[in-house]
Amino acid sequence: MTSPAWPPGLDPGSAAVFAHNELTTCLPAERLWPVLLRAGDWPRWYANARRVSLPDGCTGLAEGTAFRWTTFGLRVSSTVREFVPARLLAWDGSALGSTGYHRWELHPAPGGGCRVVTQETQRGPVARLAAPLMRRGLLVQHQHWLEGLVRTAQEET
Repeated sequence: MTSPAWPPGLDPGSAAVFAHNELTTCLPAERLWPVLLRAGDWPRWYANARRVSLPDGCTGLAEGTAFRWTTFGLRVSSTVREFVPARLLAWDGSALGSTGYHRWELHPAPGGGCRVVTQETQRGPVARLAAPLMRRGLLVQHQHWLEGLVRTAQEET
């Protein structure tokens, strides 16, 4: 996979907040991908996702999908910007004058599993003021998100 094409001002070097988490699993990307795309189900396996609203008739994320959700207590408006099936899902988001970019990458791992990488950047006044707290919160919560993704995919077998 190519290196991320971060939006201007939201690359890890210039953003106020950057978080990077990884988890390697024996499950192949094809098992994780459908679970990740069902954003409406995120609250079932990721406690920090609440009130996910997809467009009428939409059951999952796809390139260009606009959705709203509550995370860290904030109502966020997001749009999927990058979409490569079973490989890459990325969306931008905005709330309280701050903007963020969240990427999920699924890389093949030895033995047929995959390495799941999630990265998020944030910029704006709230992100600058709360950067240390946000970095820690994102690292902890994204690890829970990774673990929930894998656990849910295993349960659906």
